Amino acid sequence: MNQSLSTHTDPVSILVVEDDPMVNSFCARLLHMKGYGVKTAFNGREALTILQTNRFDLVLTDLQMPEMGGMELLREMREQYPDIDTIMFTAYATVDTAREALKLGAFDYLTKPFSVDELERTVRRAVEWRRVRQERQRLSEVVALYEISQAFTSTLDTETAVNEIVGLLWRRFSPATLSLSLVHPEDNELELLALRGTVSRVSAGVRIPLQCAPEKENLFEDHFRLTGISGSVSPSHTARFVLRSNDRIVGVLDLSRAPDQPGFDQDDRTLLTICASQIAASLDNSRLYRQLKQQNIEMIAALAASIDARDPYTAGHSMQVMRYAVRLGEVIGLDAARIEALRYGGLLHDIGKIGVPDAILLKPASLSPEEMEIMRAHAVIGVEIVRGVKALRPVLPVIRHHHERIDGTGYPDGLSGDQIPLEARIMAIADAYDTMTSERAYRRAMTQDEAIAELRRSRGVQWDADLVDRFIELLKSEAQALRLQSRVAQVSLTHNVLHIPHLLVSLGDLHVD
Repeated sequence: MNQSLSTHTDPVSILVVEDDPMVNSFCARLLHMKGYGVKTAFNGREALTILQTNRFDLVLTDLQMPEMGGMELLREMREQYPDIDTIMFTAYATVDTAREALKLGAFDYLTKPFSVDELERTVRRAVEWRRVRQERQRLSEVVALYEISQAFTSTLDTETAVNEIVGLLWRRFSPATLSLSLVHPEDNELELLALRGTVSRVSAGVRIPLQCAPEKENLFEDHFRLTGISGSVSPSHTARFVLRSNDRIVGVLDLSRAPDQPGFDQDDRTLLTICASQIAASLDNSRLYRQLKQQNIEMIAALAASIDARDPYTAGHSMQVMRYAVRLGEVIGLDAARIEALRYGGLLHDIGKIGVPDAILLKPASLSPEEMEIMRAHAVIGVEIVRGVKALRPVLPVIRHHHERIDGTGYPDGLSGDQIPLEARIMAIADAYDTMTSERAYRRAMTQDEAIAELRRSRGVQWDADLVDRFIELLKSEAQALRLQSRVAQVSLTHNVLHIPHLLVSLGDLHVD
């Protein structure tokens, strides 16, 4: 049985356990005069009966008593009431007796006969120490709740949120196993987000179909089927929650402790209930945000495909450039935000070609100087098209500067060296390589070796030398995997209607983190 700690406004409640009626009465009267709430018992067994139905902050107990002595009472209290402090009375104090009493959790001990001052001073110290410990516990709970709030509301990225959630719960509640799953209602699937403390070979990201409507018991069954964890843990050692947000079922959180660990007490469960509510809101927001991002990038991919489709020789160009640029960014260790800029930048780098007339864009021969000026304007036109979309502003430097050159002879601004944004330098290499290895009306496609030779020839002049070297290394190991399987035009413009039979590649290429 768990007992709540008293607050500052509650009277301190003390149980006196003493078989000598005179000592028992003396202690009770003195403590009552000092403002404490007092009950009495005459042996350990009677004390345990009283403890079952009453809350106490402190127990004063004699060592030698009939039926059950003080040491045996301490052992029982250590198991059943570990939050209650104890003071031991003994007429036969020895070092061994004191050591054993303290080992069993006694706050202090008094040797009989003891004075009024000794009793009062010892009780006061125990009560003050209890209040200090109580304040620390409350502060710990406040800090924990603050950490929970910070962890669960600081990001909309699902992976980051899950890492924060699992780390905090693991540290705070010390479970033997922890698992977390997420419902995808649009797919009627359950996804494993995290699994700790088990030898199961299931890894995060695995999904299974929901067997039926995600109601409480059914969802637990699906969760156990997904994780491979048995649901037959003792109720005292498991804390299991169906996560809900705005009356929607979001997923399952399951923690369990080993038999040799203490069970989850009421304070644990109260805090976990708060955690579950915060986790549900965080995961639901992350899922909705991820869906929104996915829809955005699919729309942008469709727009990029429609631009590429104006020229049958460039179908799939934007998607292919995105794949090269994103992978090169990953290889050199760019963070998630800059990788995202490359993903959107790859799809949108040529969006300004909407403003280039077909007679120039589709010309099957070299362009005149005047035509070249019009073609070069697509970088600036692209920036003006995208500028009004606040979420795409980090992409503007990629669109504007992907035709700059390291030697300063590029366009539109003639930037050189490190003046050119890193993402634009990456995009320039990805764009050039795909252009060189694609068929054109006026020339054949270069082979990979020919294109690599061209990159080497102009490294440090047209393109960033270090990035060229890293890109060539990447091509040698991953060129086939990065290459789109089909470059057939799949978007057409006829009778002023946009037709998109299906996307150029599987949506796996567009998945956002």
